[in-house]
Amino acid sequence: MNIINELISNRHAADKSHIDLSYITHFYCDQESINSVISLLKEYETYPAPLLDRIEFIIVDDCSPIEYEIPVLNLNLTWLRITTDIKWNQGGARNLGVTYAKSDKILMSDLDHGFPASTLAYLADSDNPGRCFYKLRRKRADGICYKGHSNLFFMSRARFLRFYGYDEEYCGNYGAEDYRFVKYQKYQGSQQRYMPDSIWCYERQLDREKSYHNLSRDLSANTPVDLRKKNECSYFGREYGHSRIFLNFDWIKMKTYNRCPAMPPKIRKYWRPLWWWRWLNPRAAR
Repeated sequence: MNIINELISNRHAADKSHIDLSYITHFYCDQESINSVISLLKEYETYPAPLLDRIEFIIVDDCSPIEYEIPVLNLNLTWLRITTDIKWNQGGARNLGVTYAKSDKILMSDLDHGFPASTLAYLADSDNPGRCFYKLRRKRADGICYKGHSNLFFMSRARFLRFYGYDEEYCGNYGAEDYRFVKYQKYQGSQQRYMPDSIWCYERQLDREKSYHNLSRDLSANTPVDLRKKNECSYFGREYGHSRIFLNFDWIKMKTYNRCPAMPPKIRKYWRPLWWWRWLNPRAAR
């Protein structure tokens, strides 16, 4: 056990090899406060410590014009701020969050959705999604489930980056980037599926007068862009239909915090000698 204790005690303070799920959300607030963000993180802070040890939360501020302080939160937290003012840059914000993710299992969600501890634990424990990307149904207070949100996904970071993430040509105007993201992934052979009904999320009640944004939703600029990309896919195929514009802005890292895991890693002395099995069996290499 001496070597085990030595390995644990000598880990770098920023080491995140124990992270099993990267939760990515973003916001733009031009009103009074960012309470819509902080209240969600404070709720997650109450979840069981063994679960929080394994999850990192990546928050991307998409160039909000208001000033605020980031409170002390006992979470694995990375807080990024985009400093280039691009309207409706949520595709770029997600690309940035995924770039910083330390797990290959990523959960991307808008701020108006939350997840119970049981859902986060299931996703952290699950196998790598591989070429599948999953939606989650939403549950109301009365227990009734209904369809998932169009821009909420659990998927592989590697798969996300392999096909260039969200197309930032849409950024600057509202809409269509989430629809095209799904279509482009499907064209490349990714499979969209639903998680079981027992793995759900919920819609949050946000104060849209004090802790939200006032941007207008106008599809007129992005509709012809999306039609052109659809036609590129139809006529040219392969990997056309995506501009490859990625992280087309500047940003800064505002805050990081790493929890110290309470539990040591599980001992898996059999894992390294079985490299040959993973070499022979691609599914085992996930």
